[in-house]
Amino acid sequence: MKRGENGTLLCVANFPANTGYAWGYIERVYARIADHLATHGVRTLVAYPEMGEPPRTLAGSAAEPVVLGVALDEAAAVRATEDFIRREGVRALYLTDRPARSRFYRRLRRAGARWILVHDRSSGERTRPRGLKRAAKWLLARLPGATADVVVAVSNYVARRQVEVGLVPASRVVRVWNGMSLPPAADSSVVRTRALLGVGVSADRLVVACACRAAPEKGVHHLLRAFDRVTRDERLKDRHPLLLYAGDGPQMGELVELRERLQAREDIRLIGYHANAAALLADADLCVVPSVWQDAFPNAVLETMASGKAVIATSVGGIPDMIEDGVSGLLVPPGDEAALTAAIVALLGDPARRRALGQAARERVAARFTLTEQVSRLTALIEEGFGGPCGAVTTRSLGAT
Repeated sequence: MKRGENGTLLCVANFPANTGYAWGYIERVYARIADHLATHGVRTLVAYPEMGEPPRTLAGSAAEPVVLGVALDEAAAVRATEDFIRREGVRALYLTDRPARSRFYRRLRRAGARWILVHDRSSGERTRPRGLKRAAKWLLARLPGATADVVVAVSNYVARRQVEVGLVPASRVVRVWNGMSLPPAADSSVVRTRALLGVGVSADRLVVACACRAAPEKGVHHLLRAFDRVTRDERLKDRHPLLLYAGDGPQMGELVELRERLQAREDIRLIGYHANAAALLADADLCVVPSVWQDAFPNAVLETMASGKAVIATSVGGIPDMIEDGVSGLLVPPGDEAALTAAIVALLGDPARRRALGQAARERVAARFTLTEQVSRLTALIEEGFGGPCGAVTTRSLGAT
């Protein structure tokens, strides 16, 4: 079957090629979808606004990278996208973190895009519209062709936000969690593997690890102050816990200054960006995700759970979808440093409970959050735009929660 016989899927990236971070994960999803669709005669293109060199994450897959700036708020970019859709025979659009509705979607449909899927992975809260604004938003969401055919929400929180704040018809909103492949189970007889040893952490330290962007909404400043209290707790005075934070960003200077003011500054390591942060988390005794805003579905939580390590996280956004409090991890209120301190002290002092939570977390990922399941559901939704070339199930049968 020749390439493109059944049409073309255009995946639109909002970032330059090889940006890394969470975008690398999104590109791997594009690649898996492209490989599946290619066996049924559907070509997949991935559009980047900039591409200095071919995207490494797509290498070896059926996905073809192209340079195309799809800016829905710029008339010239919309015209260029229309021309591209006509020229390449694009029948379906896969947009990530773009609006669920746009007046330009009608133009893209007239150019040939029969199916528009928006994948909402965005974090944060939104203000619920009221009065005339709510009425206008409600009407626009129901204007033929102006709203995406399917809005994929990465968590129940995001799905509710699309319906309650975005006023998208609930029938068009489908929740599909992020997924990942389980890494090999760690050998519990190994005290430390090379990850932490490679950054100078001795094998006998109790390590609390955190990996995220250095930004106020990630709550790392709360973690530093909570850990300072942890080191002064009498129950851990002989255990010498160490906090290891991997990440960089606009708040890094502030975090460095904060550490220098803390009594536990010698036991707090700020190592900056680390290319293999997942390995550091998997090698730690305990991992903390201290977000203070509505995180959509943080991969740091999922990666740590998959590695079989205990996680303490805040009860925001999609995190409660991931962790059953007290069963597969611990949840604490955002910004509550006393609660965070108590949770860290409790788990550092109880190795058996840490192991039990970590094992339950890994089993939960295997049961609910696999990459294979995620890609299968996304592919089925995309196939609807091609008339179901692989016998795709319908959006309604997949369910909205």
